[in-house]
Amino acid sequence: MTAARVCAELMRRRYTTAPDEMGPLLVALRRSQISIDAPALYADLEAVLGEHARPTPEEIEELAARFRQTTLSLIQLVPYTVTPYPVDAMYLLTELRAERPQPQHAHRYILRFALAIVDVLDLMGDNAP
Repeated sequence: MTAARVCAELMRRRYTTAPDEMGPLLVALRRSQISIDAPALYADLEAVLGEHARPTPEEIEELAARFRQTTLSLIQLVPYTVTPYPVDAMYLLTELRAERPQPQHAHRYILRFALAIVDVLDLMGDNAP
């Protein structure tokens, strides 16, 4: 069910402040505002973590830029989808987003970044993009 359908269905209901009904509405609204291209994200993760993956330095720069954008979206979405808030995982993701490694460390960096994103997606469970 898409976020728009969930929102539309919940909007037709009578007014309520019940947490069990407001939670899904809030998640659906947040998700509709946050753009994560899930197929592209999983393709990028495969490009880094795949069995025969060995991205070039240029590809690593592009992947890192996309991972940084994804991190911004996850920072907005995770507080509403993961309980308790995964402080350590989000701290690592934020640190990796800010990091700009030297070229000789770029491959190790992009591996760590991809694994940190996978960790957060795993914590999100069914709410992951």
